[in-house]
Amino acid sequence: MNGPTEMQSFEAARRRQLIEATIETVADLGFRAASLSEIARRANVSPGLFAHYFGDKDGLLEATLRFMAARLGRNTAERIRAAKTPLDRVLAVPESALADEEFDRRTSAVWLAFWGQIIHSGPYRRVQSIYQQRMRSNLRYGLRGLVAAERVEASSVLIAATIDGLWLQSHVRGGGPDEAVRARGVVRDLVAMLVGQGAGQPVAGARPLPVAAPTREPTLAAAERAFALWRATPGERRAETLRAVARVLHDDGMAIARLEARDTGRPVSEIAAYDVPACARAFEQAAALACRPSEEQVGFGGSGRGHLEREPLGTVLAHAHWSGPLAAACRVAAPALALGNAVVVHSSAPAERALARLVAIAEEAGLTRGALSIADRDLAERLARAQPDAVFGDPDGPPKAAVAIMEDAGLDDAAARIVRGPRAWARSRSFSETLIFVAERRRAAFVDRLCAEAASLVSSDPLDANGEVGAAPSEAHLERVLASVKAAQESGAELRLGGRACRTSSRAKLAVLEPTVLDRCREDMTIARERLFSPVLLVLSFTDDADVAARLRTMGPDLSLGLFGRDISRMRVLAREASASVCRLTAPSGSCPLIEDWLAAAPRDEIARALERTRRLATHGGA
Repeated sequence: MNGPTEMQSFEAARRRQLIEATIETVADLGFRAASLSEIARRANVSPGLFAHYFGDKDGLLEATLRFMAARLGRNTAERIRAAKTPLDRVLAVPESALADEEFDRRTSAVWLAFWGQIIHSGPYRRVQSIYQQRMRSNLRYGLRGLVAAERVEASSVLIAATIDGLWLQSHVRGGGPDEAVRARGVVRDLVAMLVGQGAGQPVAGARPLPVAAPTREPTLAAAERAFALWRATPGERRAETLRAVARVLHDDGMAIARLEARDTGRPVSEIAAYDVPACARAFEQAAALACRPSEEQVGFGGSGRGHLEREPLGTVLAHAHWSGPLAAACRVAAPALALGNAVVVHSSAPAERALARLVAIAEEAGLTRGALSIADRDLAERLARAQPDAVFGDPDGPPKAAVAIMEDAGLDDAAARIVRGPRAWARSRSFSETLIFVAERRRAAFVDRLCAEAASLVSSDPLDANGEVGAAPSEAHLERVLASVKAAQESGAELRLGGRACRTSSRAKLAVLEPTVLDRCREDMTIARERLFSPVLLVLSFTDDADVAARLRTMGPDLSLGLFGRDISRMRVLAREASASVCRLTAPSGSCPLIEDWLAAAPRDEIARALERTRRLATHGGA
C-alpha cells in the first residue's frame, strides 16, 4: 500500500506530465487551438483527469504559467546564490531571464501566448505581477551600494523593463541563441552605465567599482567599468560572444579586409587570405579558453596538494602595428577577453577603420561596451607607464624572422613559397621582415629564381582583388625605404631587382615600391636590422650549418625560423642549435612542424598565461 509521501510524489509527477503536454500543445498549435482533448491525447491520459488536478482548462493554463514562472525564478535564485559580489547578483537577473533556453521555440511560443492573454485574464495578470515584483526585488537587492540610494528603485525598473522589452523585440527578428547573446550584452551595457553613474560606496569583499572622474581618461575609465562587468560574466557566456565574433569575421571577411587595406595600403587579397582568417581562429580558440575552470588542483611535490586560482589582470594594453593592426590586436584581445580582461588597443596605422569595425562586431555579439576599445598614442603611453605588466605587443612591430635555404633544397619550390606561399615562419607579411640565408654554393642560382618569382608580382591599388603588392602608408615611408636600399648598396649589397617607386594605373598618388631583391646583404647593415615593412627581399649567404646556426642565435631566443631542404634530421639539428622558438621544416614531400611540437604552440600559450594572475594555495600537506 502506498503511503502519503509516495502518493504526493506520484501526483506531482502527474501534474508535471500534464503541464509539459500543455506547453508542447500551446507551442505547436497556439493558445486557442490548445483544447483539453488535444492536450490529453499528447499526454496519453483521459480528458477527465484534468478536472481532478486543475478543475478546468483555465486552471490548467494558469498552473502552466505558474510552472514556467517558478522555473525561471528557481534559475534566478540559483545564480544569485552563486554570486560573489553585488554586481554578480544584479547580473544574475538578466542572465537568467535572457538565458538561451528562454529564447528557444517552445518556451518562446508559450510565453508569447500568455502575454497575449494577460489583458483578458486576472489570474494571468497576477502571476506576471508576482514575477515582475520578484525580478525588481532581486535587482534592488544587488543595486544597493552600487548606485545612489535614491536611484535604486528607478534603476531596477529600467533594467526590468529593458529585459522584457529586449525579449519581446528579439522575436520580431526570429529569436534564437544569437538574439539571446545580443540581448544580454545590451543589458550588461545598461548596468555598466547605471553603475558608472553611481556614487555608492565600495562593497566589502568586492573589487571597488571605478567612478569616472574629470582627471581620468574617458576610454580607460570606461574600460575599467566594463572590466568589472565582463569579468563577472560566466565563462560559457564569454565563449558564446567570442564564437559569435569569429562567425562574423568568417562571414564578412572580405569587407573587413577592404577596411584594413584602406588603413594600411596592404593588398586586400593578402589580408583576406591570411589576416582575417587568423583573427577568426584566434577568437575560436579563445572561446575554448573562456570555458576553462578558474581553478584546478595541483601538486606541490611529495604528497602535498593544493589548487591554482586564476583571475584576469584587469585592463590590458595591446599594441597593434600599422602593418597588420587587425591580426596584432586579435592575437592579444581574443585570449584577454576570454579570461575576463578588458582590452585597450593602440594602433600606429594612419586610420583605424578595421579596428573600429572589430569593436562594433564584438559589441553586437554581446561584449560589454567598453571592454574592447581603441586608444590614441598619448593614452597608450600613460597606460603603459602606469601598468607595465599589462602591456602586450611591440609598438615598433614584430621582430625579424629568418629562413635558411640548405644546399639540398629545391630552389624553385623555396623561391615560390617565400614570395607567394603562406610563409608560416613569418611574423609579418612584409618581405623585408624575413632575412633569407642561403648556402653560398646555391646562392647565385637561388637569387635568379627569387628575382624571377618577385618580378611576376602584380603591383596595384590595395583594393584591387588581383593585386599582390600594395602601397606604403605614406610618401615619407617610401622615401625612407628607398634611402635604406641605397645605403645598403653603398655598404656592399647588390641590387638585383626593383629599387624604384612605381605608379599603379588606378590611383597615381599611391606610394608603391617595385618588388625589390638585394643580394649579398649582411646582418650589420642597417636595412637588415631596421623594420621597414616593405616589399624588399634581403638575401644573405652562409658557409655551413655551424655558421648559419651561430648567426641565427644572434637574432634572439624568440626567433621564428623556416628551413628548406631534403634532410629532415639535419634540419632538426640546425633548428635546435639555432635556438629558434618556432620552426617550420619544408621538405620535398611538403611542410611539417619541428618534432618538438610545443615550440609552435608556445607563443600563444605564453600570451594566455601572461594575461592572468595566479595563486597556488596549499590545502593539504603529506606527512
